[in-house]
Amino acid sequence: MRKQIIIGGLAGFSLTVLALTTGLLKPTIKLVALSSLGIIPVSIIVSENIHRKANQKVLSLEKALGGARASREQLENVQDDNTRLSIGIAELKTELSRVKNSLSSLKTENCNLKESLQFTQAQLAVSSSQQAKLSEQVIEYEESYSNELESEVQQKVQEYITQDREALKSKYRALLEEGEVIYAEAMSISEKYKAWAGEVAKRHQDRKAYMMGLTGEFNKRIGEAQSAWEVERSHLITQVEALNEKVARLQQQLVGDLVEPEYGQFGYSVEGKIANDIARWCWDNLQVPLSVKGFYKRSEGTVDTGYGYSNSTPIEALLRDLQKHSDNIARSLGLHKIVNVRKLEIADLLVLSFRREPAIKEDDLKRLLTPIDKLATQVIREMSRKGTVRIMGATGDGKSVCARYLLSRIVTTQNWYIRLHDPQHGSEQDHWGIPKVSKSGKELKQALSMITAQMKDREITKIHSPVTLDILDEIDTQLEKEDKGQFLNLISRIRHLGMKLILIGQNPKVSRAGFQWSDMAQMIAFYQGSSALDAIKNNPALELKRDILLKQYNEISSVFETKNEWLDDHKKHYFGLCVIPGKNPQWYELPVVDEIEIDSDLPIIGKSFEITVSNQEFVEGQNNAKVEASVVTDSCQEPNSGKAEINTQQEMATNSVPPSVISHVGGSAKSCPTAKTICKKHPGVELTQGKDGRYYCPGCKKKLRKDELAVEV
Repeated sequence: MRKQIIIGGLAGFSLTVLALTTGLLKPTIKLVALSSLGIIPVSIIVSENIHRKANQKVLSLEKALGGARASREQLENVQDDNTRLSIGIAELKTELSRVKNSLSSLKTENCNLKESLQFTQAQLAVSSSQQAKLSEQVIEYEESYSNELESEVQQKVQEYITQDREALKSKYRALLEEGEVIYAEAMSISEKYKAWAGEVAKRHQDRKAYMMGLTGEFNKRIGEAQSAWEVERSHLITQVEALNEKVARLQQQLVGDLVEPEYGQFGYSVEGKIANDIARWCWDNLQVPLSVKGFYKRSEGTVDTGYGYSNSTPIEALLRDLQKHSDNIARSLGLHKIVNVRKLEIADLLVLSFRREPAIKEDDLKRLLTPIDKLATQVIREMSRKGTVRIMGATGDGKSVCARYLLSRIVTTQNWYIRLHDPQHGSEQDHWGIPKVSKSGKELKQALSMITAQMKDREITKIHSPVTLDILDEIDTQLEKEDKGQFLNLISRIRHLGMKLILIGQNPKVSRAGFQWSDMAQMIAFYQGSSALDAIKNNPALELKRDILLKQYNEISSVFETKNEWLDDHKKHYFGLCVIPGKNPQWYELPVVDEIEIDSDLPIIGKSFEITVSNQEFVEGQNNAKVEASVVTDSCQEPNSGKAEINTQQEMATNSVPPSVISHVGGSAKSCPTAKTICKKHPGVELTQGKDGRYYCPGCKKKLRKDELAVEV
């Protein structure tokens, strides 16, 4: 049986060898493996002999293991050689690229030289043509001049041509020689690279064949260790990811970033709990970590909460997101309103202000506001006791609206002689629509001096009629600090002399001329809009009711802010706080500007400072028409009115009492206004003025608002 197996194996082996030698089959790896099948029977016989000797088998296995280890080391060496070969190939590629670039530049330079040669040849052709012309000239010269001149010209021309040619030839030859040297060097490098590449390819094939022989056994041993390595690798990856997450958190903490929200410890404080809830809402819904720093509860009911934020978070984007979601935050936490969100300028702190109180109801608002007609009646009655009314407010808070409404009630209920003084006559803020005595700052200062003179005149003569009312607009811009004492003295003295004042100012904090809030005790005060807040906080007379007034201001201001959001200035609603000394302060709402009408033709509204007989007859009636004549000022009197009598005394000019009120702004200079009211859109059209004081433009075909009028001097 063994013999048959051996014979069969030899026969198979011989057939395979025969096929390979005859060229019928190509010597591939698979054919070599097939050819080795013929030796299998012989191996079986040898293995039987090996099994007989157990000790020899152990030695054989150890030898095979040592061979495998040696093969692995040899494979690692082969990998190192391949790495070095790859580096060498990359360097050779770089060198070849540099040689190619040099060759390309050489070709470019060669082309340039050819172009230079062509240009030189063209110049040479030109020179030849010039030479021919010179030759013809020489022939002509030969006929008329000596042979000596001809020979000299020919010699000079020949020398020029010879020198030029020799210079060009030498330069061209030098360039060609340099190019040939570079080209030869490049070809030598290219041949070396080809030889080296062939050698590398041969070595690579040999090593590849060797590695393929070792792959089978190597893969077998690698497979045994693969499963254990995969398990260990998964554990290591998990540990590395956990460490990376810890490192990232530590890095964020080092640069000041917040990893998660930080809440404050405020005990049982409701405001503190709301501050923490806002930070929790931002984390749950916006994934924005905030650090709660604290809160501050303002007297008017608003609560300011401070939050720290991550340094890597753009503050503009954070503010935009919080403002966008402020309504959702308030709705989720049961707040009335988030008033604003801003960044604190002096520190990296985010401030969010909110209010817990619900919006005031319409019925509650009506209970808070005193009807303006009822308040006006009360104020006019109180002006007999306090003769000065102070209307304060910032620009746009409705000071002029308040003064116009108060004046509209006075002209229908009181026979007072009214004089209006407006230093901003003709400006966009001029909404009076009635005659004015003073139309500039200079005229207003003169009027102050005249009011002082009238006061002194009435103190001496004991004549306190008729009652006069001077409305001084923008009074804060005309008084200086040195006028404070004298002006307060004037206010205190005129209330018993039949003289009234309405002072309108744009200085809500009463600091222009050094006035104090305590000085307001001598006046009936109207605080318009935001100036009411300053009065509540600073006026000592309102200190006992500060908290309730602050709460009421916040409720009322929020309502009016909503009402006026989309309205034009002449349709807005204005509110304010009226403080009558000795009485409770009262909130009020003014009517819309267009609803206030004043008859500009009323005789009690003066067009000049003096009170004429016709004016006095209207003010006091026919029985009191005859009064003692005296003159305070001429003030643009018409020629026909020169006989008009003035309701002041002659002793004013020679009064021995020293001036005590703003004496430096006195004077008797004549004021003759020549201004003309025109339409901004149709300046050439003549305007007509109605009884309500408003102007009608035929071009616009409507009654004009004050902002549509201009003054032409």
